[in-house]
Amino acid sequence: MEKLIQKLKEKNFQAYLAQDSKEAKKIALALIPERATIGMGNSLTLRETGIFDELVSGKYKVINQFEKGISREENLQRRKNGLLADVYFSSVNALTQEGALVNIDGKGNRIAAINFGPDKVILVVGKNKVVDNEEGAWQRLKKAAPVLAKKLGRKTPCVETEICSDCKSPQRICRFYSVIRSQMPDDRDRIHVILVNEDLGI
Repeated sequence: MEKLIQKLKEKNFQAYLAQDSKEAKKIALALIPERATIGMGNSLTLRETGIFDELVSGKYKVINQFEKGISREENLQRRKNGLLADVYFSSVNALTQEGALVNIDGKGNRIAAINFGPDKVILVVGKNKVVDNEEGAWQRLKKAAPVLAKKLGRKTPCVETEICSDCKSPQRICRFYSVIRSQMPDDRDRIHVILVNEDLGI
């Protein structure tokens, strides 16, 4: 894992190694500037580490599209506002040993925010998401997509077959794809990757 941390730094990412969720949470929260507005993607990892609950506890200025009771229109507006947040929290779907961040998305807002917009992006990644290369990343994503679709209660073919295919379901969750192989030197303080020595997320 230390080699991967070094590889991420060579690709102009800020990278940290946390031994457990507690340490990951401490590192992540320490990266938030004072009075920053915060956006976030839907992430089981953020929930499992306790970061999500801390962010929505009232201590921070969070653009929370997950708030219960809001309308579909308000949810969409908050997702848009998250693209201009000072800080954006998420995870990744896969992280290669070469330091590439690989993601899929259903709506596209999470990938958009990670790629461009917020001044700082904080990505919390469990060791189970580390793969050898980009081919391994896509294989991992194909296995994870049916599990996630089932967890979200989607009615997609992969929920029944447990096989990811190029389906045409209106409830399909894998529509947008992204690979970030490095950052420009001037952007080296933008994306922060916290690699956790635990299995987290899907």
